[in-house]
Amino acid sequence: MGPISGGPVNFSFTRLRHASLRFATLTKANLEMADLSDADLSDARLEGANLSGADLSGALLDRADFAGARFGGVNLSGASLLEARNLTQGQIDDAIGDSLTVLPLHLVRPKGWGGAVSQVVPAAFDRPATVVNGEAGLGMNGKRLTRSDTVSWLVGGPRRRSETRTTLISAAPKFP
Repeated sequence: MGPISGGPVNFSFTRLRHASLRFATLTKANLEMADLSDADLSDARLEGANLSGADLSGALLDRADFAGARFGGVNLSGASLLEARNLTQGQIDDAIGDSLTVLPLHLVRPKGWGGAVSQVVPAAFDRPATVVNGEAGLGMNGKRLTRSDTVSWLVGGPRRRSETRTTLISAAPKFP
């Protein structure tokens, strides 16, 4: 969908919610104000793309290439940018995000992106998970996280899958 097919694509103001654009070549594409929420753009080539004002909330952008992409006002709330390539701190600073936005480890979450919610970011399933607001590889209770751990935002911390259901049921309020 890029220069090889006849030139940069113009998807400005289009609605592409939940679109599967994995491995897409969107080099120099105009995605200004496009709705790409919950889209899968993993491994996509977005070099020089105009993402200004686009909604990428909840999108999968893992390993996407953002060399020279314009990020002015792009919404990355809840998006995953794990191992994104050629992504700069300046681009992230121009974007909108929240405490659920997953960033590559070399970038710093801007202060306006929300509070200190702990976030588990697995770098790879064969390595220990990484906790952004805490010591690497450790959960909030100080125990090492493994692949079988899940995070319960209702209860507030890592639980073994077998413990999650029991914990949530026992934590439910009892009414007379």
